[in-house]
Amino acid sequence: MEQHEPQSPLGSDFTNLLAASCATSIGDGVRLSALPLLATSLTTSPLLIGAITAAQYLPWTTFAPVGGVIVDRSDRRRLILSTQLWRALVMAALAVAVVTDVVQIWHLMLVAYVITAGEILVDPSVVSTIPTLVAPRDLDRANGRLTTVETVTNDFAGAPIGAVLYSFVPWLPFAIDAASYFGSILPFSRLPPNRAPSPEETPGAHPAEVIGSTKDEMLVGVRWIGNHPFLRPVTVAIATYHLGTAAALSLMVLLVSEVLDAPEIVFGLVLAAAALGAVSSSLVAARLTARFGRRSVVTVAAVAAAASVVAAGASRSEWQLIIVWTVNGAASGVLLAIGRGFVQRHTPNDRLGRTAVASRMITRTSFVIGALLAGSVATALSVRWAFGVAGLCHLVGAALLWRAFRTETDGVTA
Repeated sequence: MEQHEPQSPLGSDFTNLLAASCATSIGDGVRLSALPLLATSLTTSPLLIGAITAAQYLPWTTFAPVGGVIVDRSDRRRLILSTQLWRALVMAALAVAVVTDVVQIWHLMLVAYVITAGEILVDPSVVSTIPTLVAPRDLDRANGRLTTVETVTNDFAGAPIGAVLYSFVPWLPFAIDAASYFGSILPFSRLPPNRAPSPEETPGAHPAEVIGSTKDEMLVGVRWIGNHPFLRPVTVAIATYHLGTAAALSLMVLLVSEVLDAPEIVFGLVLAAAALGAVSSSLVAARLTARFGRRSVVTVAAVAAAASVVAAGASRSEWQLIIVWTVNGAASGVLLAIGRGFVQRHTPNDRLGRTAVASRMITRTSFVIGALLAGSVATALSVRWAFGVAGLCHLVGAALLWRAFRTETDGVTA
């Protein structure tokens, strides 16, 4: 019988990173369900509700390039600590504004923008810190543990907890989010310094080539996508698909609270159901791809997402909505698991980071547009019609994905 060598512990430094990420993630999950519920107490305007989602993704269009440069030129531990501190203060201020009944809808838009800007600084810093804490052979195990902890605390636990807490004490979810950021500071502070190499320390690179300007650095990734026979059409397809994703996500709280007249906890359960579907499907995505091929799997998943979005808009009860949104989460999980490899598979390593950021900027811009589009359609027609438009965007995205895969090769192409 084959003997397996016992796995070595990942070390106290990684444990601190895991604890800090756990604290942050549960607070994020609580906020992500409570913030839309707070918005519906301030306004029932679909356009304003959609604008909050747009504000949440807007930093990827306006701040991401600068954020990437900051992460690559900073002591990442110090950057994480300072960012977590001001994120905690922002959420504490929101909690106070709710307690004193002075909160306004534009406050929520500002908070959504600022917190995501902090995410752009913290998440890449955490990812780049992991290789300094564990041995190369343990990277997959470390990343797997971090992903599992974030999914369980953020989506499964945080979403329903945030909805329940908001229904009883509206300010409490935001105070908990602030406390989670404060709570993460101690374990993050125990990490060793993690300073990125300066341009002068980068082997084989001239400082001017490494630093460049933010615009020049980003153009490398944008040009690679624009000139690539597969990445160009597949990025357009994904951006089109995400118009529908943003449309549905931005108005889900109105579908639950206004159209179905369901209690706040249902919104949290809907988010948790989608997370359950996504985690379950992501575990089998690789096997589905091996059997049926990427082209077929991603296209069918996009069509299934379209059907579930339309069905969600037509739901007559909260249980119907929870069921169909589980299906939507499963379809999204497959697309996410497979889609992560598109840029990695077709981009040389020396420009992979810039191309990945450029790809995310393009797709996140579609989130901003989709959220505002949904708000406009719901204002002119109804929330249910907006879900129909979201489903149409998914279908168009599915067709574009099927077409894009005609040009896919096995790996990097010049």
